[in-house]
Amino acid sequence: MAIVQRNVQIKASPQETMALLSDASRWPDWYPGMTEIDIVPPFPEEGGKVAFKVKSAGLSMPITETVLDYQPGKLQLFQMDGMLLGRARWELTPEGDGTRLTTTFDYALPGGVFGKLADALIVKRLNAKSLQEALHNFKELVERQ
Repeated sequence: MAIVQRNVQIKASPQETMALLSDASRWPDWYPGMTEIDIVPPFPEEGGKVAFKVKSAGLSMPITETVLDYQPGKLQLFQMDGMLLGRARWELTPEGDGTRLTTTFDYALPGGVFGKLADALIVKRLNAKSLQEALHNFKELVERQ
C-alpha cells in the first residue's frame, strides 16, 4: 500500500472546517479534477457513500468512498473502492486560533505488479500533487466563508 499524507493550517474552527469538508456536493469546488458526484445517505454519517470520478493525467478514475467513521469536528474515515483501493482519513485538530487538517490516503492500485509499478512511477506523485492543491483550495474556500 502507498501512503500519501499532507496537512494544512486553516483559520477556522474544527466545526466550520468540518461543515465544508463533509459537504460532498462541494468537493468539486476544491478538489482538482473531481466530477460526477453521487451522494448516498446517510452521508456524511457512517455507512453513507459518495461515488465520483477524478480526472488526472488524461484518465478518468471512478472511486466510491464509504464512511467508516464520522466524528463531527474531529474525523472522517472512508473506505475507497474503484481505481484506488484503501482508506482516506480526514483528521481535524484544534491548533491556535484555527484547525490543522491532516489528510492521509493509504491505498493500492488494482493490477498486481503493474499497479504497483504505475503507482511508483506516476500515480503516487500525481496523488500527492492533487492532494496538496486540494488542501490549498480548501483552505482558501473555508477562510473566505
